[in-house]
Amino acid sequence: MSSPRPPHTPWRDGPPRFAVGLKPIAPDTWLVPDTEADSLPERRALLADFALTSFEASGAGPAAREAALLATGHLHDAGMDAPEPEEGPPALWQLAHHVSDDLVVMMPGRAGWYVGAAVLTSPTFFSLPHAAGKTLHALHQPVPGGDQLATRIARVFDHVRPGQVLERFNWTLQAGDDRFTPDGAPLRARALAAKPGEAEALLHVRVERQTITKLEDSGAVLFTIRICLDPVAALDAKEKAALGAAWHGADDAARGYKKWAVLDHLVAAALPAP
Repeated sequence: MSSPRPPHTPWRDGPPRFAVGLKPIAPDTWLVPDTEADSLPERRALLADFALTSFEASGAGPAAREAALLATGHLHDAGMDAPEPEEGPPALWQLAHHVSDDLVVMMPGRAGWYVGAAVLTSPTFFSLPHAAGKTLHALHQPVPGGDQLATRIARVFDHVRPGQVLERFNWTLQAGDDRFTPDGAPLRARALAAKPGEAEALLHVRVERQTITKLEDSGAVLFTIRICLDPVAALDAKEKAALGAAWHGADDAARGYKKWAVLDHLVAAALPAP
């Protein structure tokens, strides 16, 4: 049975906000159903380029393996096919062949929580070299209010308990259906070159479904990011109205950070103003 599209509609809650916004969910809904399972062939092709998609810092291997085994057990409980990691390739990279979610193991360190291991095939306008080994504060530096946001996220990482799963969402619009977007410049150029008549077919809503869960043995945190992409043309009138209201309600800080100005002429053609 296919999942409804779009599977998540965070714009119904209004414009993007730079807040933690994590909420507990039922643990059995952590990684299943995988609403983006159809994208796995594209993902596996990217995973073949290990240096492009994968990173594991010295000493992070045990935590990454713990994360992979936890997720594999969850998939088995749901009746999904995911063999346990074998000796040799990094365990997180092996797991990534069976879920559409990007996977990041955050490790506690002297300078705070940092990226210890990661597999990324759907980065939203950042690259793996940019993220590898970075602390929460360094990762959130470009975000409006990033220092405060990173501090709050660190507190969540400190206090979340093994067995809990917390979830949050980000969203944006983009010109096209590209999932692998380490650099947003090509999408912005595509948007600028597009005519208003192309708006509905070209515009896609990009939702990040993020989860965190604590690893009991290592004390690390597994952070997952699932990219859900849907064409604006497929949304019904009510959904378009909600998306348009959220877009037009965004403040200057959010618009500037997300570089939305290049999309304004397309949004004007595709989405109703409130």
